[in-house]
Amino acid sequence: MMKKCPVIFFLFALMLLSCQTRVERLRTDKTIDLARELLTKLDSAEFYAERKCSEIEALKLRIDCGSNYQENFKTLYNVGEKYGNYIIDSSLVYFEKAAQLAREVEDDYLRIFAEIRLSTMLTIGGFYMSSFELLNSIPRDKLRGILVEKYYNAWMKLYREVYSSSYESDFYKSDYRVKYEVYRDSLISVSATHGTYYLRNMEKKAAQAGNFADARRYNAIRIANTPDHKSYAYATCLYDRFMIAQHYEGKLTGQDVDDLLQSAIIELEYCNRDINSMLWVITLLNQIGEVEDAKKVSDYYYNSLLKFGSRKRLLECGVQAMVVNEQNYRLLQKKNREFKVAIGFISLLAIAFLLAMLTIYKSHRRIIRLKDNLQQQGKVSKEYVGVVFKLYSSYIGRFDAFRMKIYSTLKKGNLDQALDLASPSKDLISNERKNLFQHFDTAFVDIFPDYIEVVNSYLKPEMRITPKRTEILNTELRILALIKLGIEDNGEIAEMLHCSVKTVMNQKAVFRSRLAVPENIFTNAIMEL
Repeated sequence: MMKKCPVIFFLFALMLLSCQTRVERLRTDKTIDLARELLTKLDSAEFYAERKCSEIEALKLRIDCGSNYQENFKTLYNVGEKYGNYIIDSSLVYFEKAAQLAREVEDDYLRIFAEIRLSTMLTIGGFYMSSFELLNSIPRDKLRGILVEKYYNAWMKLYREVYSSSYESDFYKSDYRVKYEVYRDSLISVSATHGTYYLRNMEKKAAQAGNFADARRYNAIRIANTPDHKSYAYATCLYDRFMIAQHYEGKLTGQDVDDLLQSAIIELEYCNRDINSMLWVITLLNQIGEVEDAKKVSDYYYNSLLKFGSRKRLLECGVQAMVVNEQNYRLLQKKNREFKVAIGFISLLAIAFLLAMLTIYKSHRRIIRLKDNLQQQGKVSKEYVGVVFKLYSSYIGRFDAFRMKIYSTLKKGNLDQALDLASPSKDLISNERKNLFQHFDTAFVDIFPDYIEVVNSYLKPEMRITPKRTEILNTELRILALIKLGIEDNGEIAEMLHCSVKTVMNQKAVFRSRLAVPENIFTNAIMEL
């Protein structure tokens, strides 16, 4: 099992790398900014809708204000066009009004012009039979000029919508596809080679045949013929270029994603509610895991289609919207689980952090105390170096004065007086010894102020030591003090205290009998002072 772990980790890392590579491949320097712009503009959708309504209302005011029926027809037709990607029912109404006006004045050219456009809107709305009947009612012998192109284009759109519908059987779809291709080729044959009909259909035909270089060449010509990069025509060119990569090549790049996003932004600003690009934006956002943004775009797209009124578009988007909602629900569940885990992990980190801070605080306080102690001990050490130096200097001076006094006495011939000064009966040493012990006891207790208290804490209560008022330390405490300072040899202790070795040994024995704890515990405690 352990041997398999490196392989598993390698495969997992490879999977992460491939996902990251795919995301990086679908991005350019502009992608993030375009995506952010699109999502921001979604929040301004109502502004674009109000602007669209204002344009339509201003155009409606010109109805019946023309100097002749052709101007009135044009106004009605333009209102229908304005409604074309905005509200399909209103569009149908105004195209029908334009056609009715043409019938009333018996202008077959304008009537057919309006009826062909009306049939296209019926197709977009999902009214296939009505569109079919309307196109069949148009006499072909009366088609001329641009009407021929529009007529073939209307039939081509009808059969393309029908064969691409998910509600038709495969048997009928193949038949409709053949008819679509017949009308497409007919449209190509009658269109000017520099016109939009010709270039766009040649582009799709080349893409379907796998001639992607030709398809992109036709698309590039269309883009070159569209100088206004904020127009609906330019948005259509960008969308078609994206579809060459997505639908036909099956291979997207960051530039293709930028084309899609820019197309969607333009259509959003025009408040076109039948926006094919939005559907692909939703799909791409889902693929890269940006489900929340996909949900935002999906909600906007679905609400737009509700207002647009296309039955076919609404059904198709409804399926996509359900997919997005399901993915968003799963994402929220996953995020909730991750959030709970994160909260638990953060709580553990917080506890660990508090414990660490407490430990650091205690260590800091200990360091401060140690620093203070070191500073205090350093200060005391400096003071007592001076005291010891002064004491030794005093002894040297006094010894020299005593020597000079004896010398002076002998020189004067006062032998008896000199003998008297050096007589053992003179207790000069005893006074000096008391003076020495006084200085030693004072220095030791200053350095170890808790010394007597600590010693007594390890003795039996009735055996505790209490020095006399005239002394700081007694002989027992002074012996322990020397041991604390590292002087353990009995002979050295006896020599320093000016007593016999036996006295030192007896004092130690007496002291052991006073202990309330084992000797090693007491010794360790004293050494740790």
